[in-house]
Amino acid sequence: MDKNINSNSFMNSEDSNIYALSIGDAMAGMMLILIMAFVAIFLQVKPALEQNKEIAELKEKIKLSKNEAQKYFSMKKEIYNALVAEFDSDLKTWNARIDENTLAFILENSNNGFKQGSAEIPNEFNVMLNQFVPRYIHVISKYQEHINEIRIEGHTSSEWSDNVAKCIGSSESCKQTDYIKNMALSQARAMSVLNHILRMKNNENRIWVRAKLTANGLSSSHLLCGVEKKPCANDVLQQENREASRRVEFSIRTDAETKIAEI
Repeated sequence: MDKNINSNSFMNSEDSNIYALSIGDAMAGMMLILIMAFVAIFLQVKPALEQNKEIAELKEKIKLSKNEAQKYFSMKKEIYNALVAEFDSDLKTWNARIDENTLAFILENSNNGFKQGSAEIPNEFNVMLNQFVPRYIHVISKYQEHINEIRIEGHTSSEWSDNVAKCIGSSESCKQTDYIKNMALSQARAMSVLNHILRMKNNENRIWVRAKLTANGLSSSHLLCGVEKKPCANDVLQQENREASRRVEFSIRTDAETKIAEI
């Protein structure tokens, strides 16, 4: 009798515990909350890890870009020194100069260049080109794996000789007419020089030169000012150096920009 009473009492006691299942549910709920918290933390940590990876990759790209820039400036200095060593004794005779910043070999028009309004290479300039071009190609060909383009640039002053008297007052229509005429003239002059070079029999590395050589007429878009013959600033009223602005330039474009863009 006591046994039955005790057994029933135990059963009644367990049945009457309203928290018996709730505790289990709570434990399961706590486990679910912990799992969800862990997932949430993991999801927050993952972007951080990816961000750190991206930062590391960016640092590596910056390092590579810096290395490429250092190589470019080192090569640029080397080419400049090589050009100066080769042509230093000729620059004054040819009325030429080498721009250290751009590596442009600038042949001014005053002593040996084109006649006014003409694209035909005069005899003096023809002789000078025959002396200059083979040596110039010899110097830069040592860096041919890094050179994407050899540019011949034709430049003019801002005025057009036949239009000077009519354009007193500098109207916009006159400036536009002069610019267009000078564009055609500068392009024709650059093409004359290109044709002359390609016809030269003693042209070293002929195939490579033909693949890289371009003619570029720039009209009066790159004027030079003052006795320093520096590029004119658009926002400053300066005195154009017309003699210096009339010129032919040889310059090169390297693969440095391409490599940095790829990085």
